[in-house]
Amino acid sequence: MLDHPAPGGTPPSRSALTMALARAAHQLLDTPTLLEDPFVFDVLGSSLARQTIADPFPCNAPMMRTLRAAVVARSRFAEDRLRAGLSAGVRQVVILGAGLDTLSLRIPTDTQCVEIDRGEAQRWKLDRLRESGIALPSHVAFVAADLAATRLPELLACHGIRPDAATFFSCLGVLPYLDAAAAMRVIEAVAAHASGSEIVFDARVPRASLSPVERWMDEIAAQSFAASGEPWLSDFDPDTLRTTLSERGFSEVECLSADALNVRYFTRRRDGLQTVGGGLRLYRATVG
Repeated sequence: MLDHPAPGGTPPSRSALTMALARAAHQLLDTPTLLEDPFVFDVLGSSLARQTIADPFPCNAPMMRTLRAAVVARSRFAEDRLRAGLSAGVRQVVILGAGLDTLSLRIPTDTQCVEIDRGEAQRWKLDRLRESGIALPSHVAFVAADLAATRLPELLACHGIRPDAATFFSCLGVLPYLDAAAAMRVIEAVAAHASGSEIVFDARVPRASLSPVERWMDEIAAQSFAASGEPWLSDFDPDTLRTTLSERGFSEVECLSADALNVRYFTRRRDGLQTVGGGLRLYRATVG
């Protein structure tokens, strides 16, 4: 369900489209496929899907190629952690800032899922799915909300997510667009859930800590997204953030750099697909 449905739809954010196009191009250009996403062309809409299928190679420019690797690696990592949680009995899933992600369409039907993003992004995605004839799953609530202005615990409670039950949270491509205070509110909301709850998220590192090449890449990307109305608002030193997470009640914290993702997912690939160092780190934090 969508809390505030409206007819028609407006294009989602540039960042949401960029991530979806990266996942779509991965299905067409990379072998072997690291991430299976059978719904990604549906959420793009028929026109853009046809265009991408007919000619995916604009997504294969060097910077787009390494971005694609980063996108599919972070999504694969989140799905690996979700599978581990499901095997351990987790049956509550929350997807924050979902954009055009399709994870909620691919989780077991005995799992309660709440997917949250701004209303325009949710309307766009649901309209595209309906146009493709995709039945919306009854165990998923598609909720329209702005994470920067929402009290997450109350919102989740309204949709049946219990804090006393272990819950898996996916929060990819979200914290950079929240200021530090709002980002910490999200972390604290997750920390209030039962032992065994887990969040996978990415966060920017301070630009001053990057190498000159990484700093240049980060600045170009930041200018591009800011020009489209999506400025980056926060960054976190990894060591300081690990300490903060521990202080908030997370017993296990894992931080993955680009090199760590390459070792985990892209070793000895014939197509040479890899990501490069940059301004983001991928985190896993487990409550308890």
